[in-house]
Amino acid sequence: MPVFMAVAEKLELCIAAQNFYPVPGGAALRFLRYFPGLQRRGASIRVVTGTPRRSQIAPPGIVREWARYPVGAVIPAEPLNGAPIHRVRLPARKGLRRLWVMNREVHRVCRAPDYRPDVLQLISSLPHRSLLRPGPLRRQGTAVVFGYTITFNQNLNPVRRALRRGFMKLLSRQIDCVIVNATAMYAQARAMGFETRIEVIANGVDLRRFQPAALEVERRALREALGIDADAPLLLAVGSLTARKGIDLAIEAWSRLNHRFPKTHLALVGAGFDTAGDDPEKRKFARRLQGLSAGSGAADRLHVTGFVDRVEDYYRAADIFVFPSEKEGMPNAVLEAMACGLPVVLTPFESLSADIGEAGRDFCVAERTSPDLADAIEPLLQDPNRRRAMGNSARRWIEATMDLEGTLDRYMSLYRELSAARRKAAGR
Repeated sequence: MPVFMAVAEKLELCIAAQNFYPVPGGAALRFLRYFPGLQRRGASIRVVTGTPRRSQIAPPGIVREWARYPVGAVIPAEPLNGAPIHRVRLPARKGLRRLWVMNREVHRVCRAPDYRPDVLQLISSLPHRSLLRPGPLRRQGTAVVFGYTITFNQNLNPVRRALRRGFMKLLSRQIDCVIVNATAMYAQARAMGFETRIEVIANGVDLRRFQPAALEVERRALREALGIDADAPLLLAVGSLTARKGIDLAIEAWSRLNHRFPKTHLALVGAGFDTAGDDPEKRKFARRLQGLSAGSGAADRLHVTGFVDRVEDYYRAADIFVFPSEKEGMPNAVLEAMACGLPVVLTPFESLSADIGEAGRDFCVAERTSPDLADAIEPLLQDPNRRRAMGNSARRWIEATMDLEGTLDRYMSLYRELSAARRKAAGR
């Protein structure tokens, strides 16, 4: 007797982001990893993206290649994970013209005669002065969803804060749903002025890709490939090497620990040392990192990798994960490290909550100074059993709460619900 398998109804999903791979960005990289799972669930994905600002960290060779095209031109791009990439050359400077060019291209793609997406997922920033004008897209039956993944600048004067809140209220009324990735972000989104529907969907982690080394021999082989002795402690930080991520604090804390643990290595995985763009502050910070490295007296044990495709190899090879960031939503790197059974030492950030587990059991929290960070790392360096217990607890938490398959189910269920409602409202 033949066996018939259910085939999911196709859903046209357009992802819009000012920056997308290979430009570094946690939210964009996370969605890129979602593509295969969303496609298995019936999504047909297309990406509309742009080129980075002059101040952004990006691979310099690619940026020079893109700069050959005039503003507004479409740059040829290969598909990513089976999804066509529509990349438009944007002005290199931040401002209204950059927003206008990007948003014009989103409308041009999504309102073409041969392409009307069911859902437009915005995963880049949504400035309060945005010119996207979601109304025409919604009237044609396209549901508009905004991913609020990192808090906006809170250090505004009262007048500017009130103006932004007012603009956000107006914009949010033209959006079908806002998705946040942590419960703390829900309250922040409401405080920012979002009045539309808000759903909390965790980032999710691929538990098969991000898992502890199966055997000690595998871990030793990974460390050998990285040029690190099997018995040398290895601290790891993953993310763009920027001031917000606190990479300078990680280097300073490691330097403080070197006199007591002289064989300790530190691996920094992420772009930043030599890709700081034309931004004076980023170049200054890159020079600061280089100075800290040179002044550590142990530069041979500081490994700066740049962006890597197989970041899981570094998680599995490391002993402790360090994350001194000051501003995050739900940090992918922390979840991935925990999934790989690494004990995590982090500093407080705005949306830190019980969503990632229990402090002291599943991760450690230190004040955001290099002495405090070093003090929190030291007991874990001293006690392998303590490292192992915290790493095992972290893995169990991620297995119970952050399985990627559940996240993908939530996204597709929400997309289908929003699309059906929007199509009905538009008479499609």
